Amino acid sequence: MPSELAPDDRIGMLDTTRGIAVLGILMMNITGFGLPNSYDDPTVWGGDAPVDIATWRVMSLLFEGTMRGLFTLLFGASALLFLQRHDARSSDMRPADLYFRRTLWLIAFGLINGYVLLWSGDVLFYYGIAGLALFVFRNLSPRKLLACAAVLMALQTSVSVIEWHDYRETHLQAQAASTRQYAGHELSVDEIDAIDAFSNHEQAWRPSRADLENMVANIRESYIGAFSVLSKQTWFMETQFFFRHGIIECLGMMLLGMALLKFDVLTGAASTRTYVTMIVVGYVIGLTVNTLEIRAIERAGFSPESLIRTFMTYDLGRIPMTLGHLGVIGLLCRTPRLSGISRLFGATGQMSLTNYLSQSVLCLFIFTGAGLALYGQFSRHELYYIVAAIWILQLAWSPVWLRYFCYGPAEWVWRSLTYGRRQPLRRSAPRAPVIST
Repeated sequence: MPSELAPDDRIGMLDTTRGIAVLGILMMNITGFGLPNSYDDPTVWGGDAPVDIATWRVMSLLFEGTMRGLFTLLFGASALLFLQRHDARSSDMRPADLYFRRTLWLIAFGLINGYVLLWSGDVLFYYGIAGLALFVFRNLSPRKLLACAAVLMALQTSVSVIEWHDYRETHLQAQAASTRQYAGHELSVDEIDAIDAFSNHEQAWRPSRADLENMVANIRESYIGAFSVLSKQTWFMETQFFFRHGIIECLGMMLLGMALLKFDVLTGAASTRTYVTMIVVGYVIGLTVNTLEIRAIERAGFSPESLIRTFMTYDLGRIPMTLGHLGVIGLLCRTPRLSGISRLFGATGQMSLTNYLSQSVLCLFIFTGAGLALYGQFSRHELYYIVAAIWILQLAWSPVWLRYFCYGPAEWVWRSLTYGRRQPLRRSAPRAPVIST
């Protein structure tokens, strides 16, 4: 997640992790950008050929929720760094004033991403709202931060368990009512409501082909047509979904990120043994849980019931996998022979806000009626050709831009808004290329 560090006051592993996270998050977001209602269920749209199902398996096994997890960890760490560095320079209320300004402006960026760039899966709004609460945790010890994070993660799982229980109750009530209806009995109002509630729930997971085709046609027709569909999705994600899931998940991972920063895991200063342990333990747990979930979903034919059931173990797979990925990045950053790769990702990470928003701009142009109108026209695996092209573009332009400018364009705007005055952007002299030859 973007930070407000000065150009020469960077932490290499944080920037490298940001770069990997912002590129990686596009792997998961691309189905939301390019296909209707297909993020969890590849059979809805985008092809069910073996290569498309295999693509879903790989993403679900290795990356589902983990790039967002890294992004969220980094926001917590960046928020703490911002406060620590400003606290060291001032003993008055200015650090708090700047922090809350910074966070409120991030909410504004999120609203622009959701309602102007039409990305309903935006995380900036989530981070801004959740980030307002981080201020009170800044002085906690890393162990207390871990404890708070664990409580929130357990609470998130509890919410999923409650939702599963509610789904099962609705399903059973609808089944009982349907049995009575088939037997010729007159149904009560409650029984009719139960049948309708279950039918609406199933329809939300698996819309009719006619509804999906209408959605695709509207998004491809024009920007206004796309807005009419996608703004409703954004509203749902930033209201109902956010208060049921987003706020708890974000706070838990942000507090974990603050703890990992205080433990020096995110600075690259932890021991090699620490990173290796994160890889081994994280991947053993994460891959096991994710494999069992994938098998259960496929055996059930991607039924809504199977998908909702796996949400109860979602974090048990996602969080260890996220920490395993972080361990790999830690080893990457401390391996001299791979320093060129880590610096390349680091340049992309220094411009993570710009690169994240530019992904929305590019996908708005590629998929909606504001540009090429290719929404719903690719199979699932073909979307990753677009991902690769955007990766190449962002990996190439980030170090070139930073050779001449101190910050990415969006980072510069955010920084200027935070401090209430125009910040310097252009370097006095071009610096050496980020990646040495």
